[in-house]
Amino acid sequence: MRRKSDREDPDIFQEEDESSPLSFPEPEAVGQRRRRRRGLLLILIGLLALVGIVATLYFSPLLTIRTVTVERNDLLTDERARELLEPVYGQPLPQVGNRQIEELLAEESVVDEVIVQGQLPDTLQVEILEHPPVAEVRQDDELLFYNEQGDVIRTFEEGETDEAEGYATPEISSEAALDSESVFGAIVSVLGELPGPARDSMESATAESIDSVQLVLEDGRTIVWGGEERGPEKAAVLEAILDSDAPEFTEVETIDISTPDTPITQD
Repeated sequence: MRRKSDREDPDIFQEEDESSPLSFPEPEAVGQRRRRRRGLLLILIGLLALVGIVATLYFSPLLTIRTVTVERNDLLTDERARELLEPVYGQPLPQVGNRQIEELLAEESVVDEVIVQGQLPDTLQVEILEHPPVAEVRQDDELLFYNEQGDVIRTFEEGETDEAEGYATPEISSEAALDSESVFGAIVSVLGELPGPARDSMESATAESIDSVQLVLEDGRTIVWGGEERGPEKAAVLEAILDSDAPEFTEVETIDISTPDTPITQD
């Protein structure tokens, strides 16, 4: 009698089916979610590592400031700058920025802007942009430089005035500076309107009122400016006059540009 083969035994087929369930491919959406979670986890780990590195550098005693360099300062002396910046020594380099340096230098009116850069491992580089001097006033044995806001930006004591000779700043009489704050403010405001080359051509400036500013050129000509209104237009007219070789401008004593549309000359 012939035995049935395993292939012909239905019980065996049933047993194999029950012990080896069929496997189905993973849905694409499930795989995408799994990969997304894995990617987010890696990003989180990377961010935590980055935060740890930044925190370590921010508070690290290895990056404390030991050297401070000051650049582009002119009227603000190196000695004075180092004195004002003394508090930053020993601080962690990453913790010192523009705001702190601006606060330390705030008492010096000559400082307009600062640019701060750190140089690893321990150097702080401070670049100082200064207000240009637009006028000078002699009082007793001192020479004072002013900016266009009327603030004193440098005082030269007796014996230091030679250091000021390299600056072409128009002189304002001490009477004009002391008698009327508003008149003095008008004068320095007008001088601040001038382009650098035009201001360099000035010998002095004066006024009896805020609307009667006059500028005296190095060659002796007088420019009647008037008040502060229409300053940029007057500055452009003055610059054109200074560049002109026309006799109607070069061979006169007074040029009135208080109305910039129609300059008036007087012999």
